[in-house]
Amino acid sequence: MKARDVMTSPAVAVRPHMSVRDVAALLVSHGFTAAPVVDVEGCVRGIVTEADLLRGRVTPEEGPGAPGSDVPVSTVMMPAPVLMGPEDDLTQVVEVMLHRGVRTVPIVEHGHLIGIVTRRDVLRRVAGPELAGAGSAARRAARSAEGIVFPK
Repeated sequence: MKARDVMTSPAVAVRPHMSVRDVAALLVSHGFTAAPVVDVEGCVRGIVTEADLLRGRVTPEEGPGAPGSDVPVSTVMMPAPVLMGPEDDLTQVVEVMLHRGVRTVPIVEHGHLIGIVTRRDVLRRVAGPELAGAGSAARRAARSAEGIVFPK
């Protein structure tokens, strides 16, 4: 089985200039734990996770939403994330996830984002054929014919 067989495509991605607040709202509204950060050509420049968005934003004095919620996501994203291709064996993708401690692997072709594989995508296959094609309602609703979906 290949990465393309389980990847979610198109992938929801964010731009580097988007605010931490807006990206956090996107992740929450779609039930995602991470999003690739892509440039105008659709090349992956980083990945941003829930943990990245939380760091420094919850303080004992102020609670959630503390300073820096309006900073660009490019300042908190992880640059140079693990990237794999659609023809990579799914066992390799899972090995990378487990050994590197990542939950999400962007799938690229010729340097451009074409999909994403998450632990949940793989678990759907493990759970059985009746769940293999079932994505969350948010993922299905986010799909478009463009290949990458950007929030409004």
